Amino acid sequence: MQGVEQIPLLELQGGSKRLAHTVKFLRSFLDWIKDALQSVEPVAPFHKAKSTTSLFNIPPTSDSNNDFKFATRGLIRAIENLHIFSDPNPTDGLQSVVWDTKAYDFLVGECPATAKAALWRQGQLCDATAGLYLVTEGVYQIRGLDLANMSIVRIPGTNGIIIIDCLTSVETARKAIELYQQWHVENNGQEAEIKALFYTHCHVDHFGGASAIVRKAKEQGQTIRIFGPEGFLEHAVSENLYAGAAMSRRSIYMYGMKLPKSPAGQIGCGLGQCTSTGEISLVAPTHYIIQNGDLVDGIEGLQIICQLTPGTEAPAEVNYYLPDYKALCAAENATHTLHNIQTLRGAPVRDARLWSRYLDESITLFGDKIDVVFAGHHWPTWNDDENLVLQFLSEQRDYYAYLHNESLRQINDGQTPLEIAENIQMPPNLSAKTHLQGYYGSISHNVKGVYDKYMGWFNVNPAYLLPLQPTDEATEFVKCMGGNQAVLDMANEYITNENLRFAATLLDKLVFKTQSSVEKDSDIAKQAMATLASVYNTLGWGSENATWRNFYLTGAYELQFGPQKVNLAMSPEALLTLSFDELFDTIAIKIEGPAAFKKPEVYLEKEITIDFMVSDIQQNNKPSAGWHLRLSNAAMTGHAIPYAASLEKPNSGSDLTIWLDHVNLVRLVGATALGRNPDIVDNPYIALTTAGDANAWTKIIALIKLPTVDFNIVIP
Repeated sequence: MQGVEQIPLLELQGGSKRLAHTVKFLRSFLDWIKDALQSVEPVAPFHKAKSTTSLFNIPPTSDSNNDFKFATRGLIRAIENLHIFSDPNPTDGLQSVVWDTKAYDFLVGECPATAKAALWRQGQLCDATAGLYLVTEGVYQIRGLDLANMSIVRIPGTNGIIIIDCLTSVETARKAIELYQQWHVENNGQEAEIKALFYTHCHVDHFGGASAIVRKAKEQGQTIRIFGPEGFLEHAVSENLYAGAAMSRRSIYMYGMKLPKSPAGQIGCGLGQCTSTGEISLVAPTHYIIQNGDLVDGIEGLQIICQLTPGTEAPAEVNYYLPDYKALCAAENATHTLHNIQTLRGAPVRDARLWSRYLDESITLFGDKIDVVFAGHHWPTWNDDENLVLQFLSEQRDYYAYLHNESLRQINDGQTPLEIAENIQMPPNLSAKTHLQGYYGSISHNVKGVYDKYMGWFNVNPAYLLPLQPTDEATEFVKCMGGNQAVLDMANEYITNENLRFAATLLDKLVFKTQSSVEKDSDIAKQAMATLASVYNTLGWGSENATWRNFYLTGAYELQFGPQKVNLAMSPEALLTLSFDELFDTIAIKIEGPAAFKKPEVYLEKEITIDFMVSDIQQNNKPSAGWHLRLSNAAMTGHAIPYAASLEKPNSGSDLTIWLDHVNLVRLVGATALGRNPDIVDNPYIALTTAGDANAWTKIIALIKLPTVDFNIVIP
């Protein structure tokens, strides 16, 4: 095939024993989501302002009919009034609801004054009937059981299937495959045999239900192969390793996790509605896709052509083209919303240029061969004799390219991020397309992401080089504007004049000034917080971007009720997937530097060195491995060393040498990262042998400070 034949055959790289672990991924991540999603009272406004205040000026759309037609097309079996429950808690036997198909039933009504019509419409589309859908003969999707979709592809001429992506939770994935199998049995007399699981990328809403698929295949006597893009496991785990505390806290804002699902609360996130809250698993790939081309030998005759797209929506991502069905699985690279170049929850900036280039590559490789394109979110796009697929992909390509190029043109013209976000003009014909609207990503924060990628945080104006910290700056601003009451009066005047953006700026200064002083319980401080909450509500209701809406409404909520804690522990099984470097980084990033400064024995007098000898981790083609850990100048560093057999004295250059296996290393480091100060002498839960000064380890773990899991955001 033209454009594909020249691509080398795909090589498959088998996973090692360590990578084959089926892990329970970040159970604590599940815990904080469950806590955050508990029902709360609707946020009440303190100040009435026009809720139609818009942060964007989007013209009428020209392709709305296809959206509703395509979102409901191919429905085979609907699921209504379904509550999916967790497995019984082993302690008390209780179950919790992890998914409710009726949660967004309120969206069937007319758009209220507390939402923008365009976002309300997107919510209706994302909340189209949950169930099993036919994409094209042989390709199916389960939609409406989680934030993402599960796609199922039949292997021609057999009773086998492959599954592409498997939702967030084990429970929703289990229900999804049950739904498909029920239909398959009714039409074929037997269950379909699950032959393989394919991941499109390394985000949890696409792999969290994997163990349900593996268990179902095992019940059938199948040992399935699991495919993922190169770097999948590394990025699936490491995204939460380094900035997990801050990212998790910010995610509560981005997804509106503590808001009620209601016309005045959370109405979705633009990419879908919300994530399920069940058991999250991670099953490592058995095979890694490391280059483009045909999957060698296919899957029992099913031809699959892979197109790696790293650095687009995820650092490890791949599109799958299915020639038998003329269908392209576009992973999360082409959805029915403008996506994030820089996500507001926090993550490395994505590359809009690469994103556009890979979409162009998809068009070049497969464009004239595609009858339908589907993705991990939203609904498919079909040609229908109008070449709509090529139009859809081309418009996505051009929009990301234009956003990138025009941002850089303005950067090179001396414009700052705020100026570019306010002044950028997008192509009018593309701006009318519903699949390019900023329901999830936005033009505003995406162009700032492009700036950040190329220029960093500094806008080059010296006035911004060394500003005061927020509370000090707020105090000085309020003083200059005449004091607390004067600022509150000014803010109310801006509210009356419907300049809510600047009203929020003034009130934010007043809140930070009063909440950082003895005035925090004063009437004026309470008025400032109440008024700012009202402004945030109104800004949220006027936002056409779902994540902006969630940020504003969550800010209003926390001004009234305070922040909510999150639990951030990584499970031992997840820690097993980490490299030495990553594993010890879970400790290194928790060393409290200033605390070390006060302890000469670990700061000035000498460095602390510990060697870890691990008997069952391969290193340099040898069955065992070593790691040299050092604490010096309050910084923890380390490097690989050869394994040395157990001796009665520590290794040369080491204060302490510890011999143990991989599982016990994870137990030791995992407990340490949680601040549990595990003893390495006579510990019944950790099997190890030591030689040298055991106090070396004690001195290190005494410096650990756990993250603040409920840090303030809207108050100092």
